[in-house]
Amino acid sequence: MEKHNVVVAIPTYNERENVPLIYTEIKKVHPEASILFIDDNSPDGTRSEIDKLKNSDSSVYSIYRAKKLGLGTAHVAAFEFARNNNFSYVLTMDADLTHDPKYIPAMLSAGNNSDIVIGSRYADGAQMHNWGTIRLPLTLFWRNMIKYGIGMPYDCTGAFRLYRVEMLDPQIYSILNSRGFSFNLEALYFFKKKGARISEVAIQARSRINGESKLSLGIMWEVLTQYIRLVADRLFY
Repeated sequence: MEKHNVVVAIPTYNERENVPLIYTEIKKVHPEASILFIDDNSPDGTRSEIDKLKNSDSSVYSIYRAKKLGLGTAHVAAFEFARNNNFSYVLTMDADLTHDPKYIPAMLSAGNNSDIVIGSRYADGAQMHNWGTIRLPLTLFWRNMIKYGIGMPYDCTGAFRLYRVEMLDPQIYSILNSRGFSFNLEALYFFKKKGARISEVAIQARSRINGESKLSLGIMWEVLTQYIRLVADRLFY
């Protein structure tokens, strides 16, 4: 497999227990990968765990933000970091170990012929392991709404993605409305609209190991309002 110059970007908020675990799993499958943690001033000591890794491994980087600014702005910060530091790829993933780093090599391989590779919960062979009785049907409902409403037959709400850095046009991502979870949907829609080649790698999504889920009614409302906006864009623009 071709060697890739990749930075793995991981937004964090209250993920102290998970930071060393995800670092270890990433390094097992891709020892050459750089890792960027973007922390929103976690009160649980997440920063101290990141600093320990930075002190022992020069391939670990951090962006510390003064307050909770949201998942979308964290991804924009990761895009900017990758561009400014001449990485070929940036791979985004959650800190809670729901995204298994073992899929990173397959995603990098798919990236040879794609601009965006999605670690998909819906592609053939994918699974969602131990997901709750509410979260699973809600996820599948949204998958169909997005597929038919805005013509996006992908896993559009997951954050496990590989982006080709040369495709990351600031004129697209710097003007997106989303600051939180709905950034995943909005960014994918507008990158595709500009011609990005998108592929998927089937994954088994795991349940969170440590900490609490960030899913809330506010997040679901944010996704709904963004979805309506994108349906309007597809119909009228």
